Amino acid sequence: MDRLRAMEYLVRVVAAGGFARAARELDVSPPAVTKLVAALERDLGTRLLRRDSRRLSLTPDGEQFLPVCAAALADLRAAEAGLSVNRTRASGKLTVGMARVVAPCVTPFLPQFLAQHPEMTLDLRVVQHPKEPLAALVDVLLFIGWLDDTDMVAKRIAQTRFVTCAAPAYWRARGRPRDPAELQAHDCLAFRLAKGTVLDLWKYRRGEALRTVAVEPRVVSDDREWITTAAIRGAGVVRVSDLTNRPLLEQGLLEPVLADWEALEPPPIHVLYRRGSRPSARVRAFVDFAAAVFADLEASRAGADGPRPAPVPMPAWFRSNWAGPLARRARSGAPPAESAG
Repeated sequence: MDRLRAMEYLVRVVAAGGFARAARELDVSPPAVTKLVAALERDLGTRLLRRDSRRLSLTPDGEQFLPVCAAALADLRAAEAGLSVNRTRASGKLTVGMARVVAPCVTPFLPQFLAQHPEMTLDLRVVQHPKEPLAALVDVLLFIGWLDDTDMVAKRIAQTRFVTCAAPAYWRARGRPRDPAELQAHDCLAFRLAKGTVLDLWKYRRGEALRTVAVEPRVVSDDREWITTAAIRGAGVVRVSDLTNRPLLEQGLLEPVLADWEALEPPPIHVLYRRGSRPSARVRAFVDFAAAVFADLEASRAGADGPRPAPVPMPAWFRSNWAGPLARRARSGAPPAESAG
């Protein structure tokens, strides 16, 4: 038995003063109304209505139960109306997770977002990876890297480019390389992914020429901020994404080299949100906002007069879940770590 519909029929029968009139208002047959109200009475184990040839009236149990039905139906309609508003107007609290390296790209533009959505509040949390336990607490997640397995909806919103750089004082002391192969003579700083992969195999392309450089890192860390700070202080050479480190490059704290070589396998940036029949208005609003922020950052790249960078597919070494230095993987005779679709 459809208990909710039976309660609705009961309320309509009492308001209309009879089954036939209630059936017309509900656009169903009178027997359908009669049968469902009778089924409700059987389920409750009591009579709710007195029926005679002249009039319809409530029993004492019916007088007690009818206000409960009316209130429940009113609450349901109010909840449905609230959901409808949430689907069309961005309001309420949104919990957003961001990797530390991504956050500085977004937070300067939050005042504009809040001004556009005055009924929204944001709860910002540091979440480095979709598989972290904290990722289960967020509505939206901004993540840099490839996604091999996630139960969230993922939208690629930007493609980074790698910049090979160091502090100006480091270049003055050690000299600037003109060919990627010269990096083997420099102090290099390498990033380690959460899965344990050390990114010490740096690839470059210029026209038909390819270079694969197995650097010997003086520092390895799983925190990009630590690596970048060490580079700014003159510790050595680092490869960073242009979008997430743009202020450091513009301020001259890090100075790029090998500008005529393309550094290969830069990671994409994704925005993720939880699966559902359709996202709420506040989720859609933030997803659109994040996509617009990174589209503007891509468009404002120095000399960006062509199309946006093509997405870089997941490299084979990432798909293989290799843990350890990539240079050691190459020496072990593993399949070439070229980009795989």
